[in-house]
Amino acid sequence: MKVLYDKLRRYYRQIKMFTIRDGWRKAKWLKRHKIFAQIGENCYYAPNILPAEPFLVKLHNNVVISANVRIITHSAVHCVFNQEDHTKEHICPYGEVEIKDNVYIGANVMINYGVTIGRNCIIAAGAIVTKDVPDGEVWAGVPAKKIGLYQDVKEKSILRSKQYDLDCVNGDTPVMELIKLKNEVKYE
Repeated sequence: MKVLYDKLRRYYRQIKMFTIRDGWRKAKWLKRHKIFAQIGENCYYAPNILPAEPFLVKLHNNVVISANVRIITHSAVHCVFNQEDHTKEHICPYGEVEIKDNVYIGANVMINYGVTIGRNCIIAAGAIVTKDVPDGEVWAGVPAKKIGLYQDVKEKSILRSKQYDLDCVNGDTPVMELIKLKNEVKYE
């Protein structure tokens, strides 16, 4: 009976991930229902897929996780070894994934089990993170490696934002409005 309950609970959670479209609301739902080991304040979670063991995931404050990010909490490589050796000696490798304060994870990133991403970090879209990321770094690639510093990207963001009249726009202004304001494209 417990197995059936666990399956139904997992299916219910996955359905909720698909039906809650807004990442801010999704993160609040995950926090309210204690799906992850920890989820801090001001988090955004866009993926529709939960990790296999969400209780091994810790998100600190101000974490934004973009669409199609996969957080991997275990590997099934032991199944191959056990089949090959006709044994059950190989045990499933697993580990926590911890994402600290002020982190942006780009779309389609994969984060392997046992990884900690430090404070003030950016992981570029499409990266595969296989080891810990130190504080203040920007990582990209397969496998991911350091390509820059968080502070440099933050300073470029301020310079890019100064092209707009900040009395008319802010960080919540939709892209279509920004395009109209720049007169790059005319929409009727």
